[in-house]
Amino acid sequence: MKGKRSFYRSGRWIRKRANILRRDEYLCQEAKRYGKHREAVTVHHIYPLSEYPELALEDWNLLSLSNEYHNKMHDRTTGKITKAGRYWQKKREKELKMFRERYPPTLPNSGKTVGESGERTLSNSAGS
Repeated sequence: MKGKRSFYRSGRWIRKRANILRRDEYLCQEAKRYGKHREAVTVHHIYPLSEYPELALEDWNLLSLSNEYHNKMHDRTTGKITKAGRYWQKKREKELKMFRERYPPTLPNSGKTVGESGERTLSNSAGS
């Protein structure tokens, strides 16, 4: 995916990555959960960039990890989030909810938030 590659080369990402590694003192946060010390060399998107681009630079969605533990966050053959990855998503559910309340998703090219479009939903179309 070309857009994804260019994002990781952007100045904004390079600066954010450096800030997150400093914030976490260059320690792998997943290893730390288990009382282990590993140097963090990558910054992981808890909610994946491909599915949640709006969270790309949110500090609470970023986690310093070693390569070993980063590879345990998603199944590299299927791309699916693993149990370890879901642990961090569960831990950040509150932040995601607050983000959604502050920045509700909008419908493309409408400026309306989801639920304002007047489209029929199951709840308002029961008589159909």
